[in-house]
Amino acid sequence: MAQERQAVQLNHIVKEVVVRKDVDGRSCVLLEDIRDAFSDFGDEFELRGAPVPYLEDEHCERLFPKRIAYYPGETLTVVPRSRGDLEALLAPGTTLTPVASPLLSTDGSPYLGSEGASAFEETLYGLFDTHYQRMHTDQEHSTREIMRELHDVQEQLSRLQLELQTSQARNEEQARENQALHLRVIELQNEALHRMTVLQTSVQAVLTQTFELHEYPSPRLFIVLPEVGSQGLNSAPILGNFVSVKFRLYFLCECGLHTSPMGPHQMNHIHIARHEGYEISRPTEFFRKFGPHVLRLLHVIKYGLVIAGLAIPALSAISAVDLPEHLAGDLENRIEICTRYLSAYQDSMDWDDTPGIDNGEHVQNRANKRRLVESDDNAYRGAAKDGFIPIEGADLRRLGTFLDRNDQDRSLGNLFRTVDEHGHVRWICLDHYHSTYHQRQDREFESEIRQNFGRFDKHLGVVSVTLSSSESMVSFFGAMTRAGGFNELDLHLCNFVYQDLKALGDALHKTNVSKLTLTCHEYREIASMGKRKLTALIKIMNTGKIRHFHFRDIKDLIPARGIQIPKCMPAVRSLELTGVSLKEGHEVFLELLRSCKNLLVLRLSEISLKSHRLEAVIKGIESCRNLTVLALRSCELSPDGAESLGLCLKSQVSLRELDLVNNLLDDSGCCAIIDAVGGRLEKLQLRNAGFGDDSAVALDRVVCADRLKCLDISDSVNTLGREGIRSITRLISRLHCAELMLPRIQEPADDHYSRIMRAVDLSNLEHLEMEGSECGDLTAAVLAAKFSDPNQACLAIATLKLALPRITLDGAQQLLASLRDFADVTVSFSNSNLFSQAGSDLAQVLDMFRNGCSRVTTLNLKDTGMADDVAFLLCEALQQTGPSNRLSSLDVSENKLTPVGGEMLLNCLHDNQVLHTLWIASPSFEHPSSMGLAVQRILEANMTLRRLSVSHVGLRELTLGLSANASALRSIKVQHINGEVDDIIAFGDFLKSDRNTLLRLVVRRARTCDSEPVLKHLSQCLKRNKTILDLQWEFEAGYEADSDILREHLERNRAEWRKRPGARIEDLATAGIDQYTARAIRGGVE
Repeated sequence: MAQERQAVQLNHIVKEVVVRKDVDGRSCVLLEDIRDAFSDFGDEFELRGAPVPYLEDEHCERLFPKRIAYYPGETLTVVPRSRGDLEALLAPGTTLTPVASPLLSTDGSPYLGSEGASAFEETLYGLFDTHYQRMHTDQEHSTREIMRELHDVQEQLSRLQLELQTSQARNEEQARENQALHLRVIELQNEALHRMTVLQTSVQAVLTQTFELHEYPSPRLFIVLPEVGSQGLNSAPILGNFVSVKFRLYFLCECGLHTSPMGPHQMNHIHIARHEGYEISRPTEFFRKFGPHVLRLLHVIKYGLVIAGLAIPALSAISAVDLPEHLAGDLENRIEICTRYLSAYQDSMDWDDTPGIDNGEHVQNRANKRRLVESDDNAYRGAAKDGFIPIEGADLRRLGTFLDRNDQDRSLGNLFRTVDEHGHVRWICLDHYHSTYHQRQDREFESEIRQNFGRFDKHLGVVSVTLSSSESMVSFFGAMTRAGGFNELDLHLCNFVYQDLKALGDALHKTNVSKLTLTCHEYREIASMGKRKLTALIKIMNTGKIRHFHFRDIKDLIPARGIQIPKCMPAVRSLELTGVSLKEGHEVFLELLRSCKNLLVLRLSEISLKSHRLEAVIKGIESCRNLTVLALRSCELSPDGAESLGLCLKSQVSLRELDLVNNLLDDSGCCAIIDAVGGRLEKLQLRNAGFGDDSAVALDRVVCADRLKCLDISDSVNTLGREGIRSITRLISRLHCAELMLPRIQEPADDHYSRIMRAVDLSNLEHLEMEGSECGDLTAAVLAAKFSDPNQACLAIATLKLALPRITLDGAQQLLASLRDFADVTVSFSNSNLFSQAGSDLAQVLDMFRNGCSRVTTLNLKDTGMADDVAFLLCEALQQTGPSNRLSSLDVSENKLTPVGGEMLLNCLHDNQVLHTLWIASPSFEHPSSMGLAVQRILEANMTLRRLSVSHVGLRELTLGLSANASALRSIKVQHINGEVDDIIAFGDFLKSDRNTLLRLVVRRARTCDSEPVLKHLSQCLKRNKTILDLQWEFEAGYEADSDILREHLERNRAEWRKRPGARIEDLATAGIDQYTARAIRGGVE
């Protein structure tokens, strides 16, 4: 069959182009075949004026090579490109500009007519266009491929870089772990060697002890002195008569380094025991046997020597207080006479027939005589050089046969046999025995405290410890009964049972503890037996030795019924309950209060006292006629109960202190209570308790100015009006308080507060608080004048808290310059726009900062308009004050700082060893992660920070910084944080590591991966974390993840923290955890 062809026309030329078959069997015409047929062509085709499309596949993409369909019997028309496009392509300045040639001329060239030139030009343009289209298409394709490859390479490089950084961090962590493991192995090796040495020493001590306990049944050190007759001490009869002279034996106390001094003026050396001595029944035989030994000891006492490892001072250095009374007057003469007597007696003896003393070295009789017969200094020095070997063995056991008095009780000169740490037997007197025994028991008790990570304040006598097992409780209670030196016990029991409380009571009965603070968690017996907790504690309260009790966070302590309470517990003077639920046990608690007839102090905190519970407490208070202190703090007291409480307090004539802080009272309720008892009070605390105008008028009316020493009426929901302000001003002018916390007042607060501060007496004031009102320059000027006045006696002030949100730069500089060296100064200029004023004097700002850094401990500059130039001056002030810097807490958040200024301030604080709290979060940092490196560097450099609040930080930089600072940081709050999946993984690895000591973690507006698997991984890391007690994690708007999954293991951490040895409630406040969360962490109940 003949080949099919397609008719194609370009301009006036028609050519036949071969028709082909594609893979689908369709007839088509390839674009390349048309190009081969014509020298000039276009990319578009028409059929009867309609465009002809290129063929496409099933994905609507053009087939390659390009093709069009076959139209039998039809002529396709090629649509050439426009001439303007070709002229633009060939215009001067393009890369395809044609070279000038006569062949291209159209002005009547002799070589080519105008028509021929035009056709040639069109052909040439077509060639250029074809070449350009191909080159442009290839360039575009190549560019796209190169860009795609570059993008892929860049992504791979970023991924590899992140993997490298993660790997480096993990390698560094592994290296640290390996180093720690290596050090731990060395430590264990040294500990094993030490234990082996101790074991060998112990074995040797046991062998020595076993031998010496048999060898030394009685004291081995003794002297013999002549008796003094009724006519006094006369040496002539003694030296002239060797037979009829009476002698007494006196044992020596072998005290030394192994014993403790009996008193500050008594030496810890060998001395004569406080005993009347033993008369020697057969002196001649005694001196034949022990004469050399006695003579040597007399020399030793006379001149001083070290014998048997023990020191004896010279007789001239011994104080009379260390001697028995009957020997203190003439001991030196007695020793001199006895020495001369024994020397003469031994000269008269027949040494050939005298048995020697078995000293272990087979010393001959004549040798003994030669060594011991002389009493001059040369003989003494020779004896000292040769050394002393005491009697032992059979000779020592025969000593008792020479004593005239039968010592049935074997008092042995009132000496007691002890064994030192090396196993040597020592005989010491009663005083040294008691002091040494108690010191040993005290050391054992302190060791128990350290093993349980407790604290022992020896100055105050306070022991604080957490016990988490019955074994540790038994060991601690046993050591406690044998120790002394403490009178207050703060005990936290975890995993306890009734028998543990009973053992505690038995142990406390044997101590001198006067105050018990008891916290209990996780009672291990069934709930129905929980009432036995109160039974055990009542037994402790009824023993009569402990007078002050504080029970804290003990769940279900007071049951509804079934408790037998004694009618009277007269020893109880103080009772405090914190976080203890009354529930239905208010009747039992009423009986408990009624049994405490002599109760002086009652403090209830964080206990719900509503309706019938308050009624029970009021009835119990009425039975305590001697009550001097009443505190109902955070007890949800309502206005309805204020009147009945006031009537109850009206009968308490001895009440001197009243604390109703953080309750739901209103102004009328406070007024009723003040009218009832205000005139007798020395201390009144109504912080956040509804204090208002009526209360202020009542306070001014009934308070005795000379009696009231502490007044706290701050932080009320009410602000004082004009009548209340006038009443408070009059009252303040009459008071001479030691502690004064002022209320919130209405505008214009600055003018009113300036009048109040003029009336304040600073002579006895120790604590002053002025917060919550819109004070400014007038108040600051009055305070500055008082602090600067040399005639004003304000040296007693220890704590000063001021908030001045309307102050200007002049007022702030004047106030800070006037401050003295008060112990704790908190100054807040928050929301004052202090640095937003135009034309601020930079020298004045620098001077203000210098005064603030050297005199203020807490400075709040939040939202004061601080920009980078002011931050630079703050850095200068911090550097200039140097060692005198006292600034421990700084807040510069919500200001106008840029990342440059924020980084400058953070860099300035790298070496600051005073600052422990810093807030520097601000929306002005804008760009995500703009503060990341600066935060990382300060965390790596500053090891004193405890709390930190930052913003615009990358999770990667935060993780690296925390890894270096984890030993110090307790709380961190981060806003505007971003990070990828690998960053979250690295952060999770840090949280579960041992380097993490964070108690509080707050993340706001997180821009991190929120996929469920990632959050699950982070949750599993938190499950292995053992420190975090407060966690808040919020995502940026638009993220749909549920961050509650991260909090599911918090309660386990809190339970572990409660029974952790060394856990302290103070750490929660240090971490900035609020009181309600802290109560939940402590396990407080309703």
